[in-house]
Amino acid sequence: MVRAPAKINLFLEITGKRADGYHNLETLFLKIAFYDQLYFYKRKEGIEIDCHARCVPNDRFNIVYQAADLLRREFKLKQGVKIRIVKRIPVGAGLGGGSSDAAAALKGLNNLWNLELSRKTLFNLARRLGADVPLFFSEASLALGRGIGDELSSIDLGRKFWIVLFFPDVFVSTKQVYESVPVCLTNKKNNVKLLIYALKMYNLELIEKYSFNRLEDVTFRLHNCLLKIKQKISARSPRAVLMSGSGAAFFLIAKDRKEAMQIRNRLQDNYQVMVVRSL
Repeated sequence: MVRAPAKINLFLEITGKRADGYHNLETLFLKIAFYDQLYFYKRKEGIEIDCHARCVPNDRFNIVYQAADLLRREFKLKQGVKIRIVKRIPVGAGLGGGSSDAAAALKGLNNLWNLELSRKTLFNLARRLGADVPLFFSEASLALGRGIGDELSSIDLGRKFWIVLFFPDVFVSTKQVYESVPVCLTNKKNNVKLLIYALKMYNLELIEKYSFNRLEDVTFRLHNCLLKIKQKISARSPRAVLMSGSGAAFFLIAKDRKEAMQIRNRLQDNYQVMVVRSL
């Protein structure tokens, strides 16, 4: 079994659009102790995906299938595999569940098939599967991502954070959000260095001040209900609330576990809420 952790984006700025249609980003990833689980079983041939979560395909459109298929084609392998995915990370939430599952698949199959591939080789394969997949080969909990998010620099804070997650029952298409980003959004840039400084100082007021997500306005135009949900959560929360990635999940950083649990207890009657720690 391989666990696949979720991530949140403490910062996400769009720095430009590329010729290939992707957007260049500056983003701060924080991995959190909230996991999918992947189980691997040998088969003589073929790839079988077993997942019963809503909106998750069990065919070649599943990124875990694509990870297994990439390994088989790249190294001309004959053996097959059945992969059972136990999903806890919601789909279309901006928490990187699919990307993390793909990374976990590469790790699990490297062991199952005795490939003995290096971390560098796996990292390069991960880049071919998706922009966020390489993040989950970084050993750091916190990483600064540039390019399309796959140029990573680890940041060591020496501390963990208590996070409160909110899960609206809304599916957001990452592709649709990025396709809807207007050019004018790339003109004014926010500075991630100020947030990194605030995190190192563990100054919650500054963390809240400099946390930022350029995609919020885009997602809110596509899903106005999410703006209303954020406003309702913010009205009852002592801490600032931010959307992760392209949405639909929201999060806040609490002072400690006690405060995190108090916020959860205050809001859990209206929303699906979870308290987790950073890795």
